[in-house]
Amino acid sequence: MVNKDQEIIDKINELYIMSRYQYLILSEGGKYQTFNSYKNDKVYKLNDYVIQRHLDGKATLGIFSSTNQTKFICFDVDVKDKSKAKWTVYRLVDVLMELGISSEHIHISISGNKGYHVELYFNEPIKNEMAHELYLMAMNKSDLLNIDYGDVEYRPNAMKQGVKIPLGINFKNKRKPRCWYVDYYQGLKPIRNKRYILKIKQIDVEIIYNILERERDTLEEEEVSKVEEARGFIEGKYTPLKIYKENIGEQETIEFIEKLIHIGLTRTGMRHNSLFKVAKYFRHQGFTKEECDTALVEWMGEQDTRCYTTKWEECIKDIQLIVKYIYENEVSLTVQQKDLFVTYEEMRQILKLNSKNEKLLAYCLLIHSKRYAIKNGHFYMVYRQMSEASGLAEKTTRTLINKLEQSGILEIIERNRQVKDENGKVRKKEKRPNIYKMNVECNKEVKSTFKVEFNGLNYAHSFNSCILHFFDGNDLHRMLPRRQYESIVKIIN
Repeated sequence: MVNKDQEIIDKINELYIMSRYQYLILSEGGKYQTFNSYKNDKVYKLNDYVIQRHLDGKATLGIFSSTNQTKFICFDVDVKDKSKAKWTVYRLVDVLMELGISSEHIHISISGNKGYHVELYFNEPIKNEMAHELYLMAMNKSDLLNIDYGDVEYRPNAMKQGVKIPLGINFKNKRKPRCWYVDYYQGLKPIRNKRYILKIKQIDVEIIYNILERERDTLEEEEVSKVEEARGFIEGKYTPLKIYKENIGEQETIEFIEKLIHIGLTRTGMRHNSLFKVAKYFRHQGFTKEECDTALVEWMGEQDTRCYTTKWEECIKDIQLIVKYIYENEVSLTVQQKDLFVTYEEMRQILKLNSKNEKLLAYCLLIHSKRYAIKNGHFYMVYRQMSEASGLAEKTTRTLINKLEQSGILEIIERNRQVKDENGKVRKKEKRPNIYKMNVECNKEVKSTFKVEFNGLNYAHSFNSCILHFFDGNDLHRMLPRRQYESIVKIIN
C-alpha cells in the first residue's frame, strides 16, 4: 500500500531522518514520549507509517541527530512575545545571510506556540560539533545568546534533546495549530500547503565549511613576513574579496529601496522587512542613529493603515529595535555590482606614496571606499579583507595603515572602538573595525578614467593595469624609485 503523501514522506526522510532507533512522539494529550528500539524490543524503528501519522495530525513526530552527525540544524526561537519572536527571527536570518548563507537555504516554520524554528538542511551529514559551532557563530554575531525575553536554542542533540519537525500539530497548545512553514518576505505568513517542503533545497556543506574556516581565520594572527616589501607589484597570491562575488538580490539595491521609500507599503506582511531595508538605506546615507529613528517614524506615519495590522505603539517599538540593531552592529546596505572608475588625479596621488605596498594597499582602500562608503565618505574595511585583497600579511596591513594616515591620503575617523554586551559592559577582547575616509582629489574627467571590472577582481592586476592606463614609461621613470620603475618595466615588456 502506497502512502497518500509518499512524496512528502520521502522528502522528510531526506531532510531530517538519520537516527531511526530513537524518536519523540507528541500525543493528543500534549505529552512527549521517547521511543527507543534499543531499550525496548517492542518499539518499532521510525518508519514511513509514523511520518504519515505526523502529517495526518494524529501524533506529532520529533527527531534526534545521530551520535556523531546531523542532516540539519534548527535554531529554536522560544519567545512568548509575538513581536519580539518575529524580531528575533529577522535578526537571526539577517546574520545567517551576512555569513554567506543564501535566503533560499533558510527555512522558517511555526513551532506551535508563538515561537519559530529557523532551519538549514545540508546535502551531506556534518559532524554535530560543526553544526553547533555554526550555531554559536550566528548567535554571537546576532547578540542572541543571552537575551532576557526568551531563548534561541540549538537543536537537535543526539540522545538528549529532539525537535518537532514541521507540518505536524502542536498538541501542547490548546488551539492545536499546525506547524506550517512561513514566508520570510511576507511577514512570516504561514504557507498552508504541505507540498511546500518539496521545494526545499539542501545547502552544499562546502559552503558551511568555508564559512566556519573563514570565521576561524579572523581569530588567528598571521605571522609577520619580512619578504613583503621585496615583492613585485604582481604575484599570483591575490584573490578577489568574497563581498565582491556575492549574488546581490534586487530587493537589497539602493534603487529598489529608494523606490520603496517613494511608493511605500503596498500590502500587509511587508512592514518589518521594509523598515529594516529603509533603516539600512538611511544609515548608508550618513544619518545618525537619532536621525534614522525620526525618519523611520515619519515614513511609517505616512503609510496606508490598510497595509499593516500592527498597533502603532508596536511599530514604534519595532523601529527602535531595528535602529538599535543596525547601528550597533553596523549592518551595511549591499550595493548592486556596478563598474567604478579611478581618475588620473587619484592614481597620481597614490603613486606619490613611498613603498610599493603602501601604493597597493591605498589602491585597495580606494576601490573599497568607492563601493561601500556612505554618503559622507566614511567606510570600514577590516584587516582580514585588506590582507585578502592585497596579498599582504594581516599584520603588515596594520603597520601600513598607520603610514597611510601619516601621509594624509587616509584619514582614520575612529579607531579602537569598543564593543559592549547587553549589560553595557565592555568586551575587552573585541573591537569594532576602524572607520576610514580616503583623502584624494577626484576630478571626474570623462576622458581620463580607468574602469574597474568587478567580475573576478584581482587588485594587483587591476592596480598595474590602472598604472599603465594613465602613465607611459617616461612618466613612471620620473615618478617612481628605481626598483619600482624596473618592476613596472618588466610588466610593460
